[in-house]
Amino acid sequence: MTSAATLQTKLEEIAPGQVRPAEAGDAVLGVQPLVVAEPTSAETLAALLVFADGQGLKVLPRGGGTHAGMGLPPSGGDIVLSLAGLNAIVEHAPHDQTVTVQTGLPVATLQEHLARTGQWLALDPPLRPGATVGGLIATAVAGPRRLRYGGVRDQILGVQVALADGTIARGGGKVVKNVAGYDLPKLFTGALGTLGVVLSASFRLYPLPADSRTLVCSAQSVATLCKAVQTITASTLTPTAIDVLGPEQDGQPSRLAVRFQSRTERAVTAQLATLRALLGTLADDAETLDGAAEADFWRTLDEIAAPDTQLCWLDVRTALMPGEVAGWLAALQSAAQEHALTLRWRAHAGHGTVRARLVGQPDALAAAVQMLREAAEAARGALVVEEYAPALIGRIDPWGTPAALDLMRRVKAQFDPHNTLNPGRFVGGI
Repeated sequence: MTSAATLQTKLEEIAPGQVRPAEAGDAVLGVQPLVVAEPTSAETLAALLVFADGQGLKVLPRGGGTHAGMGLPPSGGDIVLSLAGLNAIVEHAPHDQTVTVQTGLPVATLQEHLARTGQWLALDPPLRPGATVGGLIATAVAGPRRLRYGGVRDQILGVQVALADGTIARGGGKVVKNVAGYDLPKLFTGALGTLGVVLSASFRLYPLPADSRTLVCSAQSVATLCKAVQTITASTLTPTAIDVLGPEQDGQPSRLAVRFQSRTERAVTAQLATLRALLGTLADDAETLDGAAEADFWRTLDEIAAPDTQLCWLDVRTALMPGEVAGWLAALQSAAQEHALTLRWRAHAGHGTVRARLVGQPDALAAAVQMLREAAEAARGALVVEEYAPALIGRIDPWGTPAALDLMRRVKAQFDPHNTLNPGRFVGGI
């Protein structure tokens, strides 16, 4: 068995000054690596992969580490391969509305840069500080404005990737009208770093809206709010986000938040007026937020509260058809009551994504996951446990079993035949 010191010495020959011993904080779901490598060039990263693949070592790619608790524990982990040293903005073409960046770049840093030219990467999932572009691609998480702009697969144009054998490959392009095929970018999006390491990526951009306002109303009945969502989505309105928000405390009402953004104030005003007419009495006590109040409202929703480490908890994300959200939320409430769980939830109801945090006893949480997954699948949806307490390792399956599992295994075998990258972490233990 290779010692940490011996491995570090060998890797230093490839990446001088870019390797250190792993610490307790570098562990991934209880698996402690030996070293952390942080290459500063694509060529060095590829050379590290060549060595690891040839020696049968297991590599755990890492961006900002904000989703390190996602998936199954790796079946092995010798080297954490950090992308922090690959964090450049390669090319920003404002007139073409595209940007190419290395994937170790923090998402917040990218958005700050783009805002100087009145543009943004139209992806707004709830992210912890330090989340990187690479992590965004690997997890394919999406936020409320996916309703208007789509998800990562819709925004990504091209990628440069390093495969396990050190091959550097490219797929897609860097212009919006590229027609050369997006298979590689889409394949790597959401693959959790199991097929290769994404070195850089090109994205389409959108103008920052000049005017933005959010209407917030409330009701005791979640079904009433979800029915309102269906009315909105069936209308001619074009909101950028529609969220149904669970009560902040027991006994409080749930809320509906509908956001409109446009390049003109007049367009937003007209849509808000139409929305109020559609909502009828539901809009009687509705509040319209703009400016700092609106920004604070959405920022507070997007903050991912740190879990109480003294309790057992898990975070789930469910993907549903929008019309199935109300039924699944009813199942969520039933599961929480049956298993004595504390519950907080938020539904991006316009596009069918629901996020929830459940807190309770380990056995109760495991039973609830099974119940909720069955409810999602019965509604032609799927449930993923995004993160969970260490006490639940081995008690739950974060992924479920998709129909395409055999195909996914064949793809993994083709791209990473020695199972070098993130072994065992993805669906079905891929």
